[in-house]
Formats: sequence, C-alpha cells, structure tokens
Amino acid sequence: MNEPARGGEQRGPLARRALGVPVLFAVAYSAVGFSLYFSLGVVAERGLGLTPLLFLGAGLMFVLATLSFAEGGSMYAEPGGSANFSRHAFNELVSFVAAWALLIDFILVIALAAVSAPHYLEPLWSGFTDGKGEVLTAVGIIGAVAFMNIAGWWGFRHQRLLVALALGDLVVQMLLIALGVAVVFEPDRLTQNLSLFDSPTLEDSVYALVIATVAFAGIEAASDLAPDLDWRARDLRRSVTAGAALLPIIYAGVAAVALMAVPVVLGPDGASTALGDTFVENPVLGVAQSFDPPWVSTVMQVAVVAVAPAVLVWAASTAMLGLSRHVYVLATNRQIPSWLGKLGPARSTPYVAILAAAAIAAALAIPADIELLAGIYAFGATLSIALAHASVLRLRFTEPDRPRPFRIPWEVTMRGRSVPLPALIGFIVTALAWLSVIAFHEEARWVGGGWMAFGLVGYVIYRTVVEQTSLTKRVEVPAAALVKRVRDAEYDDILVPVFGSSLDDDIVSTAGRLADAALSPGEGSPRLRILYVIELPLTVPLTSPPPRDRADVASAAVERATEVAREYETVEVHQTVQKARDVGAGIVQVARDFGAQMIVMGAEPPTRIRGGAILGGVGGARPAEIGPITEYVLRRAPCRVLVTAPADAVSLGALDPNRPLLEPVVDSPE
Repeated sequence: MNEPARGGEQRGPLARRALGVPVLFAVAYSAVGFSLYFSLGVVAERGLGLTPLLFLGAGLMFVLATLSFAEGGSMYAEPGGSANFSRHAFNELVSFVAAWALLIDFILVIALAAVSAPHYLEPLWSGFTDGKGEVLTAVGIIGAVAFMNIAGWWGFRHQRLLVALALGDLVVQMLLIALGVAVVFEPDRLTQNLSLFDSPTLEDSVYALVIATVAFAGIEAASDLAPDLDWRARDLRRSVTAGAALLPIIYAGVAAVALMAVPVVLGPDGASTALGDTFVENPVLGVAQSFDPPWVSTVMQVAVVAVAPAVLVWAASTAMLGLSRHVYVLATNRQIPSWLGKLGPARSTPYVAILAAAAIAAALAIPADIELLAGIYAFGATLSIALAHASVLRLRFTEPDRPRPFRIPWEVTMRGRSVPLPALIGFIVTALAWLSVIAFHEEARWVGGGWMAFGLVGYVIYRTVVEQTSLTKRVEVPAAALVKRVRDAEYDDILVPVFGSSLDDDIVSTAGRLADAALSPGEGSPRLRILYVIELPLTVPLTSPPPRDRADVASAAVERATEVAREYETVEVHQTVQKARDVGAGIVQVARDFGAQMIVMGAEPPTRIRGGAILGGVGGARPAEIGPITEYVLRRAPCRVLVTAPADAVSLGALDPNRPLLEPVVDSPE
C-alpha cells in the first residue's frame, strides 16, 4: 500500500515529491555550510584545542533539534517552526516570544553571510576586502537576496540548482577532510597547548559551543518551507537518520583538520590560532591555504572559492525566506500589524518585511563586527530552539493521540505518557546554553534582551489597544487580508443616493453586493449609507424644516431602500436625509462628512436642454446616462463613483433606446 504524501493543504508549483525532502535538505544544509564557513574562526578563537569537540557537541545539538522539528512539523502542516509548535502547545504569547527571537537571528544570519562572502572572493580580486569594496559587496549581496525573495525566486529549475549546490558543498567538506587527513594528519597538534579549564577557560568553551549553533537557523527555515512541499514519512525518517549520522562527523572532521592545519600556538598573549585571527573571516579558505604540497592547496582553494560564496549567499537567502514566512505567520495570527506582513500583488511575498530586514541587515553588516553579531545570534537561537523542544514535550501530554507521521525514538514513560528523551535532553541543554549567553555575553544580553523587550511591549500594545483581544488567544485572518493591490479598493463604507424612483431597488442591491463582497474574516461589517437629498431654494434657510410632503417622500424612499439593503445580513445599514441647495452638492458633502469609500448611483436621464456640450444638453459629448447631478458628483466626489444602468432602464425612459445598454457604465477614479 502506498503511503500518502504529507504536506500543506494547498499545493502550489513547489509541491513535487521528487524535490520534497531534497529541498528541505538543501535549505537546512545551507545553514550547516554557512556555519562552518563563518563560525569556524570565531569558535576556534575561543575554543582553541577543544574546537573539534565543541563542533561535535553543536552537531549533536543540531541533531536533537532536527528530531523535535521533524515530529512537530509532521503534526501540523503549517509554517512557523518553533512559533507554530509553541502556539499549539502553549498559547499566542509564547508563540510570539519564539518567533520574535528568531526574527533577529534571521537578520543576523543575512548580515554575517554578507560580511563573510567577500573574504572568500579575495583570491579572485583583493578589492573585495578593502574597506569600501567589502562594504559595497556585502550591501550588494543583501540587496540581491532581498530582490530574489520579493520576486519569489522559486521554481523547478531553481530547486534543482539549490539541491545541487548543497551536494556540492557537502562534497567540498568531505574533500577537505580527506585531503586534510592525507597531508596534515598530526593528531598531537589537537592537544598541544591545551589546558583543561584554563586554555580555554570554561566561559570561553561554553561561549564557543553556543556560537557553533548558528546552523539552527537552517532548521527553522526548512520547517517553514515544509508545508509547501510534498514528502512522505519514510523519506523524512531516512533523511533525519542520514543527517544524524553525517552532520556530527562533518562538523568534528572539518574542525579537527582545521586545527591540525592551523594549530594552536603559544604567543606573548597566551595560546591562539590563526583561525581566530588572520583567517577569522574566511577560516575554511585559511585551512586550504595551509595545506602542503602547494598543488593540494591550490585544488582545495579553487573548490572553496567556487562553492563558499554561493553557499553564503544561499544561506542569506534561506534566512530571508525564513524571516518572510515568519512575518507572514505573525501577521495572519494578529501578533504584529498586518501592514508589516503586507503581500505584494505580483508574487504574494511580504515585501515590507523583506525590505525592512534588508535595511537592518545592511546596517549591521557595515561595522563588520563578526564576534558581536555571533553573540547576539546565540541569544535568539537557543531561546527559540528550547521552546521548540518544550513544545514537543508538552504536546506529548496535551495531544497524545494526534497523528505523528514522524515520532522521536527513545521514549520513556512519565505520568502515563511517552516522553522522548532526545527532546528532553535537547531542552535542558539549549535552555542552559541560553542562560550561559545571558551570564557570559554582556552585549548579547543587553541587545537581545532589548530586542525581546521591544517586541513584547509592542505585542501587548497591539493586542490590547489596537486589536482589543487576549494576549494568549489565537486570532487568525486569511492570507487574502494581507494582499493590497494598487487598483483594488475596499468598499467598507458605501454611500447610496436614492431618489424615490423605481430604480432605487436595483441600485441598492448593487451596492449591497459590493459591500457584502468586501467582508473579510476578522474585520468589521461593511457599512451602507442610504442618502436622500432634499433640495431647498435660496429663499429657505437650510436650518428650517423641509416641507412635509418632501419630508414624507424622503422618508418613504429611505425606508424602502433600507428594507432592500437589509437583505444583506452582513452589512450595516445607516440612513441620512440631507438638506442642500443642490442634490449633487449634497451627495458630495455627505461623502466627505462620513468618509465614504465609494458612491453608487443610478443612471439619470440627461437634461432636455439643447445646445451642445457648453449647455450640458443631450447633444453634448457626455454619455446619455450622465445627467447634471451625476456629472457634478463625478467631478467633485472625494472617492470612487460607480454609475450603474439596470437592464430595464430603457423601458423606464432613463436611457436613449438607440444606445446599447451598459452595466456598469462609469467607474470614476479616486
């Protein structure tokens, strides 16, 4: 029996099983490659001889996180990663904490990748790394990444290319390990100048371990993308198993070869390695340059220069993809204002969020302080991953019977429920790692804490003041509510002038259908304002009551129109009787006073005055259905005007019988 494919309910062009799990692998592995190309130098600077063991530990933490994300993602075919798991396991507030922590991490990954890429291009041209050239290249990469994400750079060809890039990166790392073992295999170098708890210190070791977790961003991005792809549970299990076996080996192997090629040495200021100094911004290239004989070094440098910049750019793009999808989820769940998640009309990508993230990433990339950015990253990554583990654990108690196509192995029984040990261990380790960032990294503590405080204050104000809803209750709006098209209009407040004629019912029905169509879940009811204008001559003050017979006609017309409008149960109906010197002027004034978004009017017979366009007569240039009142409103209205001509207008004498019927006949611009 064939196993059914899993994934999001809506299948788009990405939904092809042939590329389902491979694309998730490519997205996740882009962060693994990025973490080595960038963080190897920063980790080695603090971790010294313990660097291989620290990367092994980070690889194991990555595997634990992957297991939790695989189970959580298989339970809910929704984007959001740790924020989505926290929403189902806890509430909206905890979900927001997880998502907000990840947003700054995605921005930092973009900045770090953009800063590192020019240094891997240095062998091609030294100008890539000289002051201005480095900044321009970094900003250019961020701009290109923003453009690709706004343009929705996804498609069958691109997916195949990205999978090929991930495999190429894997080949380069395996080649680095193989050549390193062949030409620089001296295990004694790993332990020389190593003094446990002294060089490196416990604080430096913990800090380096946390920095090595930079690959966590790839798990979040892959989790965001998973609902849009087709995958099968057995394929996911195989992928997770392969990753669990491969990733720690790659991490530890590359780090070990790096420390043997560029060993720790004693200097005037104590132990150090050139990986954390000379090569801190391009450590893998530094390892390749340290190989001997020269031809091996050349081959490896060519491979690194060919792959590393592309992987770094792809890692930045993956981070931007994760950020945009996180913002989308936050906006559709009313955790941030909808305008931040506003979708573009062409590609339905959250361009406001992408542009804002690009601007922040560019500002962070200009100083090029890699150590500071890495420390801040660790604050958010460890917090969100800890919440993901906690969510998976809690869901084992709150939703034990929910189908889990992927289930974390190695379970124990607690309070009658099966608890996965990997998730429990992962939660404890990442929670302690987050506490270590707070304890040992002052800049990350203040910047990360400030970012979270800013977000939480904004969340509380938005939910309680603007939305007037609970901090913990889920309020979801459809994605369509985030799409604003330039030529579309929201008809939430429609003004309908009536004249007491037999055409009023048709005109009110047209307006009612427009208002009813404007209703969106989570939004207020659209309003229909029925208007009758009583024209008073100059000899009568506007403050005086109208003649009784005119008032009775107005009341009857408004009441009849209201009955028709109330057939649309979702529409609020309001009545207005306006006194004015001119009917057209009265309509325009009421539209301004009440902020109408559209005026719906019926066609009126033109004046019988002859004399051409100058006198506005029937021989003029305007259409037959545009009379003097309609013309005035079209010229002066503060909003759109829709003039309709009912199908029976000819029999009522409203139109010239020799003219073809139009429905609608006029839609004026705003």
